[in-house]
Amino acid sequence: MLCCGSALYAQSINLDSIFEPKLRGEIYLAKTGIEGKQFYNDDWAVSDIKLSTGEIVSNKQLKYSMFEDELIWLPTGSFRLVKLEKHFIDEFTFKNPDGSQVNFKRQKVKLPAMNDSTDIFVEILTEKAARLFVFRTVNVESATNNLNGELYSVKKLVPQPVYILMFPDKQTISFRKISRRVLLKAAPEKYKVTLKTILEREHLSLHSEPDLARIAGLIQE
Repeated sequence: MLCCGSALYAQSINLDSIFEPKLRGEIYLAKTGIEGKQFYNDDWAVSDIKLSTGEIVSNKQLKYSMFEDELIWLPTGSFRLVKLEKHFIDEFTFKNPDGSQVNFKRQKVKLPAMNDSTDIFVEILTEKAARLFVFRTVNVESATNNLNGELYSVKKLVPQPVYILMFPDKQTISFRKISRRVLLKAAPEKYKVTLKTILEREHLSLHSEPDLARIAGLIQE
């Protein structure tokens, strides 16, 4: 059962079924007073979770907070939201009504402007010889709104995805902008010729995530 306040933190909780592996987390309150999109998905998504134990928890109502890099759960029959403990989760999958899926995993990476590696949730764009992920984070920026002639300051969330490309030899690069110049500049020296060859052969302008995923999928051992 859910407990009140901080007593819930890191406790085993499961309101859906006593026969499933228990989820761990704490009561979650969404941030207020900030404009922009906090969550990856606007509506609750039916989702599966792969726990760090290898166990699968199926068909949970989940949202992913891009603002806080946290997975939020709406238990069946409850109005209380739960922020799930990240270190107990390996992967989660959002199931779309059209039958498609969006897959996320917990990955330890060193992001730009960070001194050390850290665990984050990343969306999987491709996993072949090379692996491509995107960290769906946002920046908090100051903005000014006008209401009936009165100006006031607000905090606004602006999408700022970070792309993480792991080459077959485990070398990893990260970058924020998708372009031919950025990719070739960031790439390890041993892969620059390979990437140039792929770009020329596929006649890609490299301005979109599908283009980037296609290139990553063609990198060989």
